[in-house]
Amino acid sequence: MDRILKAEGKSADDYKVAKQADTLMTFYNLDAGEVTNILRDLGYPLPDDYLHKNLKYYLHRTSHGSTLSRVVHAQLANMVGDKQLSWELYKDALTSDYQDIQGGTTGEGIHCGVMAGTALIALTSYIGLNFGSEKLKISPNLPVHWKKVNFNFNFQRNLYTLEATPEYVKIMVDGSQEETVDVVVCGKEYMLDRGIWKEISLKKEKIC
Repeated sequence: MDRILKAEGKSADDYKVAKQADTLMTFYNLDAGEVTNILRDLGYPLPDDYLHKNLKYYLHRTSHGSTLSRVVHAQLANMVGDKQLSWELYKDALTSDYQDIQGGTTGEGIHCGVMAGTALIALTSYIGLNFGSEKLKISPNLPVHWKKVNFNFNFQRNLYTLEATPEYVKIMVDGSQEETVDVVVCGKEYMLDRGIWKEISLKKEKIC
């Protein structure tokens, strides 16, 4: 969009248009609750749906000149509960090089940043992993057609094995110097015994 306007002797700075996610990147880099607290500390009154309103506002004005833009917007759409939009944006980002959605860039090389970003979204947004505190936090919010996801990861020198479905989270920790490790699933704390699977029913516990 900036190149089109420049070719016409105009500047993108004079219009409400963005090449990619900018202001909304705040919610990508920081926890939504943290952003809310910062804005309220600054004295801004915030309606409950202010993130949803901002997402809608900027989506109408963003040209996605970078495929990374779709990664950010996919996470935010999932945060506000618009799973269909989130999946559409995520799928575009996931296949961006294969489909050459930018029209000629794939021949110049793949975009490793987008590849890493799509993997990260699967973990942090759809599985809901949060590594930002002392205790591991998990809040699954899977796309509607995902039946099961399982993988391994390390956190604080512990090896975790996790399986997530729309009905439950199953997790095991190994390698800990402690016999037990606490994790937080959908805001509720659970204790894991080293080397033993812990299955948490999301439906039965009425969480997530």
